[in-house]
Amino acid sequence: MDSARHSREAGRPPRSLVLLASAALVAGTGAALWVLPAAPPGGWDTRPGATTTPAPASPVPETLVAARQTVASPPPPAAAAPGDESADEPAVHYRGFLDAAGEPHPELLRAGVRAFAIGHVVAGPGGCAPHWAGARPRGGDSVAARIERLRADGGEVWPAFGGPYGQELAVTCTNPARLLAAYRHVVTALDPPGVDFEAGGSAGPAAVRRRAAAVARLQREARARGRPLRVTFTLPASRRGLEPADQEMLRAAREEGAEIESVGLLVPIASGVSNLHDLAVAARAARLQIAAALDVPPDRAWRRMGLAPVLAGTGDLGPGEAGRLAAFRARNGLGWLSLRGARPADDVVRILARPSRPDAGVARPEVTPGAPPVRPW
Repeated sequence: MDSARHSREAGRPPRSLVLLASAALVAGTGAALWVLPAAPPGGWDTRPGATTTPAPASPVPETLVAARQTVASPPPPAAAAPGDESADEPAVHYRGFLDAAGEPHPELLRAGVRAFAIGHVVAGPGGCAPHWAGARPRGGDSVAARIERLRADGGEVWPAFGGPYGQELAVTCTNPARLLAAYRHVVTALDPPGVDFEAGGSAGPAAVRRRAAAVARLQREARARGRPLRVTFTLPASRRGLEPADQEMLRAAREEGAEIESVGLLVPIASGVSNLHDLAVAARAARLQIAAALDVPPDRAWRRMGLAPVLAGTGDLGPGEAGRLAAFRARNGLGWLSLRGARPADDVVRILARPSRPDAGVARPEVTPGAPPVRPW
């Protein structure tokens, strides 16, 4: 509006009403978001023999509580044009993680985060019914209603299957037709651009094949509708990279026809530059494994990877470390970053959510295994 104008044009509402409506929109958006979850019982590194620090006592048990919420269908969102990104070029560079049963967390949107994985969808009674893990969200709203408000503010929402608080559907639902129907129900209800699976190969070959066949079928159906369904996996990793069972799971999924856009690495870290270096070592080891599992050249595998450090405390990743992590992503063309575990500081999220430089997609030469590492930090 021209500041020199002293009179209101006919039909234009008073400025006070415009300001009041804007404030109401901001308040409504804040109520739509959730906090990052604390580490699950027993810690995030659930591999056999792993040493973890017990998590603080929580009112939410390790499995589903009595106040479960069935995945319900919200009003359908507006139709979107099919994505034109190639399979090895994720559309976002930072993915927030939101707990469906958590508290509002409006600073994520203020920090520029626009892509969110919301977890976790697990098996409910009978083994084939999809449910949100954990207690009913605070404030009485359904998860679907909160997702719709988040979308209204421009957020991209991906449901995350599996996770630490319950069984992934493919483990408990042994009937392939019912498993497909369960996944299809979630995709139809939420109409997401993609889905994430926080579920690896430890469930066994039968569950892995059931999941892969169902995912491949869903992707074919989505392509037929003109709205491709992107699929990612988020898996624990260490300095050795991915566990052998998880590498085999990715390979089996590809052989069944599932198209995996990227693989995120859950890597526990604590304060200190040495731990950031361990994070880079894990990423380098996993890059070669992911390249082999997904049958892509090693130099293209960076874009097929996400990196999700798991924080034990807020101070484990400060602004300086976040800057080095963002530089590592830009230098190597890493697909995306995320954070799990303890809630990070707001300025850390802003640094990681910042777009990469225009030349960030050009990866520099990497060292070979066994050679002295080039420190990216």
